[in-house]
Amino acid sequence: MTQDIRAGNRGRPRAFDEAEFLNSAIALFSASGFSGVGISELTKATGLTVGSVYKAYQDKEGVFAKALEHYIALREAHIATIFEQAENARARIEGLLRLYVDLSKGRDGRLGCLIVAGIADIDQVGQAADILRAQISSRRTMLSRLVEEGQRDGSIAAKGDACAIATVLLALLQGMRVVGKAGEFTEDGEIFVARALRILD
Repeated sequence: MTQDIRAGNRGRPRAFDEAEFLNSAIALFSASGFSGVGISELTKATGLTVGSVYKAYQDKEGVFAKALEHYIALREAHIATIFEQAENARARIEGLLRLYVDLSKGRDGRLGCLIVAGIADIDQVGQAADILRAQISSRRTMLSRLVEEGQRDGSIAAKGDACAIATVLLALLQGMRVVGKAGEFTEDGEIFVARALRILD
């Protein structure tokens, strides 16, 4: 999406690439958390004026909510691609684990996860709190359905309650991002994924 918006101090309209703006906002909020980012940081990083940001998003909560929706959409599209290439439910869970391993290492790991950053400040993020809760619930539901599917197709041997297994997987995935933020996720990815998959045996 593009629109006319004022940039810098020149006061003349330029094309506003919303995806570019939201990607910058995602990086800022992921790195510093909701409470650690002000409108001034957003304008400095993007070149937009304060008035332009308020006109487009009303306030910082509005920026965060839009950035969060964009972040989730990008992540879900990536996950959908991974799932399309997987032969069964176990392989989909394995692909998800591998994705989170990659996201938790190096620069991406230290940058952090917008979901985790938002949850840390959930009492301050306004309308985005509902988006965060819905996303966590959606991820647990997806994992539970994958476990149930795997139990049916034989790719998952575990006979336990699918929802309970899904909750453990969810905690593992989000916990990886927390550890990665601290720069402490140094496990060999292949070994880590193999160990994590044992919950399905």
